Amino acid sequence: MRRILLLKLTICLFSICFLLGNETAWGQKRDGYLKTDIRDLVLIYQGGVQRMDWNIEHIRPYVVHENRFGKRDWLFDGFLFLEFDSGKGVSFEARNNAPLAKKEDWLWLVDRHFEKGKGIDALNTCINEEISKLGKPSFKHQLVISLLQPVEGQKDWGEIDGKKLDFSKEEDQLEACKWYISQLMKQFDKMENRQIELAGFYWIPETMLRNKGVVRKVADYIHNLGLKFYWIPYYTAWGYSEWKELGFDAAYLQPTFFWNPQFKDNRLDRACELARTYGMGLEMEFDGAAMVNSKKNLRNQGLMYMDAFRRNGVFRNSALAYYEGGGSIYRFSRSDVPEDKQFIDTLAYFIQKRRTWLGPDFSQNKDFTDSFDSKELNKDYWNKPSRNKAIVCKKGKILMKGEAQINTKGKRDMFYGRIEVTARINTKAKNAEATIRMMPVEGKLGEWPNSGDMQLMRYQSEEGNRIHIGANTKQMNVTDNRIKESIYELSPGYHTFACEWSEQDIIFTVDGITVNIQEDLFQRANNPYYPQGWPFNNEPFYLEIMTSGEQGETILEIDSVKMFFD
Repeated sequence: MRRILLLKLTICLFSICFLLGNETAWGQKRDGYLKTDIRDLVLIYQGGVQRMDWNIEHIRPYVVHENRFGKRDWLFDGFLFLEFDSGKGVSFEARNNAPLAKKEDWLWLVDRHFEKGKGIDALNTCINEEISKLGKPSFKHQLVISLLQPVEGQKDWGEIDGKKLDFSKEEDQLEACKWYISQLMKQFDKMENRQIELAGFYWIPETMLRNKGVVRKVADYIHNLGLKFYWIPYYTAWGYSEWKELGFDAAYLQPTFFWNPQFKDNRLDRACELARTYGMGLEMEFDGAAMVNSKKNLRNQGLMYMDAFRRNGVFRNSALAYYEGGGSIYRFSRSDVPEDKQFIDTLAYFIQKRRTWLGPDFSQNKDFTDSFDSKELNKDYWNKPSRNKAIVCKKGKILMKGEAQINTKGKRDMFYGRIEVTARINTKAKNAEATIRMMPVEGKLGEWPNSGDMQLMRYQSEEGNRIHIGANTKQMNVTDNRIKESIYELSPGYHTFACEWSEQDIIFTVDGITVNIQEDLFQRANNPYYPQGWPFNNEPFYLEIMTSGEQGETILEIDSVKMFFD
């Protein structure tokens, strides 16, 4: 019995150590996610006659995003061109008993991908045009092209070098794949002024019920060409956990959450957990149903992916693929509806910001903790507009006396993340005030309170130990007495005031206790709170700490400040 108890205790301690050793600063498990040369791979369904043309203007919003304030920046670094249906009555994979494509259909699709002014050619031309405006990007645009499925049992596909192929034979399936790869590479090599690199090829079936043996051989062939093999299986599809053994270099798991309201919110967390277990990337999923005027209005479902990917460490650590329904980003870019503009701006910022974490320069990581151990404020973190005597560094604390202010503007600007300020109110004066808040860098929606603020803590000595926590907006603010805030009573001593900010909400806590939650209600048609848009996903914010009261009298003592950036 004692041996069993000792064994259980050992296992328990090992488990605790493992979890502690596999946590980030936010308490998340460390990643086991997929790392590839492509950070953000967008799926472009192109080729079938039922698709839009994918001309230069269609592809431009995928190459460069222009937000609603007129700022333009590069967007996706990877483009996956794929097609499963010709639109002419034949299928390029085993799907719904549709007639299977033959050799001439495969060759027709190659020509469609490389048609002048469309598809891959349009992508390359667009990148060249944008380089002349924005300059060369810090990354290389990469191209992945889908292979077509040699369906087992098909006997009428066609001939290669006079040999009629029989897809009941694995060697004939492989021969067709090798031939198709050669046709794609010939067309790619003909392209002029190339600004894209051919990264590799994609296996189009989303489950591995067929072709397992030939997939491994196709993988070997692709690797001998110096290229990579990609796959995007659906949630727990057959073979998803074996993707490495099958020869793929990169596999992305589909959560399949967006279209399925019966799934609970934790479906996204579960998908992240499985991806982390098997070293996979994740797929972001949405389509035109995320637009406000669609009948389904699944905008919130789309935002939940970004929130879950931040929460589970995917944002910083994993390669991502993006399913957008075949042209939805283009349609979002053309929409005049404010909610749609805000959604696509939020997605674009998510993609562009990931370059900070997954790019070659990891020194851009801005997380920091300041424990105020030196005699002066760290100028890399802080601005100090106040007079020197109002800000005192003493024994690992910042003493703010009378009229005083410090902020991180231009030095530690944040767009989503977590902020923690550990401090205590230390004054008996009747006219003292202290505020810890996040403020917009530019105020793109107008002067305060239009562009919002996030109040981690607002203290007025006349109210005793009570503090105010919440957010100001154009519609609800302290001036018109309609602010959505919480009143919380403090005990004496130091407290940690924090807020966690994402695409969908801001969660305010005191000593780890949730005291206020502000939510983006913009997408709810009958809700009047934010008709000009939720101000908290328009621009970066910075931390500001300020006090007022009798000069020379200590009002606020700050022990530490921590900022974890998304």
